[in-house]
Amino acid sequence: MCDYARFLSFANNKMPEDINPSPEIEKGTEKFDSITHFLQTGGFMYSVFDMGRKVDSISNVEFERIEGQQAFYPAPFQKKASVALLFWEPEKQAESVIWFLQFPIDEMGYLKQEARDAFLIDLLEQTGKNIQAKQQGKSALDELNESPFAFKPNPDRLAMFHALATKRLEQSPSNYYNHTQDYLSGTAGYEQWQFLGLQGVADIVARLDEDNNEALLAEALGEMPEAPLVSFCSALENVHPKSQLTEALISKLKITLQAGSNNQLVAMLVRAISGALPEKMRDETLQLVLTSKLGSDIEVMAAISGRAWNALYSPPVLAAFMTNLGVQTELAFNAILADLMMIPSMRELIFSELKNHEQSADLNEKLSQFMKTLTI
Repeated sequence: MCDYARFLSFANNKMPEDINPSPEIEKGTEKFDSITHFLQTGGFMYSVFDMGRKVDSISNVEFERIEGQQAFYPAPFQKKASVALLFWEPEKQAESVIWFLQFPIDEMGYLKQEARDAFLIDLLEQTGKNIQAKQQGKSALDELNESPFAFKPNPDRLAMFHALATKRLEQSPSNYYNHTQDYLSGTAGYEQWQFLGLQGVADIVARLDEDNNEALLAEALGEMPEAPLVSFCSALENVHPKSQLTEALISKLKITLQAGSNNQLVAMLVRAISGALPEKMRDETLQLVLTSKLGSDIEVMAAISGRAWNALYSPPVLAAFMTNLGVQTELAFNAILADLMMIPSMRELIFSELKNHEQSADLNEKLSQFMKTLTI
């Protein structure tokens, strides 16, 4: 969080006692009905990132529509919208500010506006306190760090966000970048991975289109040990590898599938190709995974539903996925299906698949029990 008094001198220290579900929150002569309006009024440049299933950009226009419940949140995770807001004053990119915020999603897939409004109230109250503190010659506080809407991303997500943010701000990558490039070149040996940092891995993946990074990574994938490979896979799920890197990832995945024992690595490689291009190559590979002996493994299934859900638009992939879902325990079945159902575009697709194709008795029974949980 940041010192909000630095950029909102119009705020005061008085808040309305009663707040409607979708208020226009007023401070002084200004009224705010959204975070977008708040940032625009402050004259900031800003970028929005989804931090849930993947670290992925959300356009400012789309975020404004999401806030106004004119659009569903695109990919909720665990019934939440997890966002990073990166904003800065024009000509002052080096002084950018970051908010990591989580808001609940309703049953329809919309952002719950009352939670967003509560955050705005907290924000403006803190701003008023900071302005009053400055007027009294005291230090400003940052109590919003304790806000129920603030969260701290996992280290791998945080590293990926910072890598994408520095690129967005046209800043240099971290000091780990060149060291990671050296590692990928193989000059020191691929066993010398212990000093690789998450930030260096993330910086390389965020800049696949620079410094021959995509080719370097594609050539190194088959040589590096499992530990650094897993780190690169975790970062790759947030981007869109092109054909050369996609082919290298798929080759490694097929070799791992043939070995037939490392379900965790298969799951990580599935995550790595979840955004791969061309999509047809990705979908054909995931169909192969789902029909393999590891295809019904819970970690592999969770990787597809959590990261590669877009591949389920392919009818053969969806059919194989639903077949494998039917053999899961009731707990796993309910968890995976409930999570997928939170993605608005998935609901109709899944119900259509279940309606139009004959399913096993086991799948039908689990689905029947699942539907009862929705009506309780």
